[in-house]
Amino acid sequence: MNYKIKTLAIAVLMATGAGVANANSQTCDVDMAYDVNLNGNEIVFTKNNQESVVIKDSNLLSLDGKAQSLTAKQVQLLHEYAEQVRELLPAASDIAEDASLLALDAVRDVTSVLLEHNPAKAEEIVARVDTIAAELKQHISESHLRPEAIGEYLDGAELEKEFEALMEESVTEFVEVNIPSMIAAAMSGNEEKVKAFEERMEKFGQEMETKYEAKAKLIEEKADALCDLVRQIEAKEDSFVNAFADYEEYQLIQ
Repeated sequence: MNYKIKTLAIAVLMATGAGVANANSQTCDVDMAYDVNLNGNEIVFTKNNQESVVIKDSNLLSLDGKAQSLTAKQVQLLHEYAEQVRELLPAASDIAEDASLLALDAVRDVTSVLLEHNPAKAEEIVARVDTIAAELKQHISESHLRPEAIGEYLDGAELEKEFEALMEESVTEFVEVNIPSMIAAAMSGNEEKVKAFEERMEKFGQEMETKYEAKAKLIEEKADALCDLVRQIEAKEDSFVNAFADYEEYQLIQ
């Protein structure tokens, strides 16, 4: 399955409706062949809960449970590769956390306006979005990264539809509460009331844009840095394979 590492942040943001400032920025499409786990001084690549690769102390390598004999050059390349892999998980986890918090803040702000008359419903929607983000984050942390599970969750959970349904609830209730009074005000010639409502909505939109565009841009910049790190890992992995051909079938990045 082709999973876009850089779109982790974008996926979280879009799934919860916050969006990303720059939709035309770079992507880095990769296949990650394994789940990655950091267990103390060990880096473990697993597939179907089976350990395929274990790198201990960044310089000892086991493949399918068999210790490998490496030259000094190979050990050096393995060490550099392992250190970069260690950077991957906290960087990805940091993006997921930032994106989730931003999305929750945005949902909270939107529902507080759309459901000003019904704060209990607003909190219910925020709680449901929080659950969506929490379920996604089960597959990514500073100690584990499960790319396939993330991809399957994003593909199978219909997050976009779920969010659209939540927002539809908010908008429908907002319309039912506010629009009749606006129509009545317009028909009675109460232009001041209509104008005040329009100005309130315009101000809210501007405040949301100001508040979240810069934050979303920072997350996207982190995603770009993560993309660069993935390319560095891929290049270092290729160098290690060139020096140690037996590792070719165990490559993390395909």
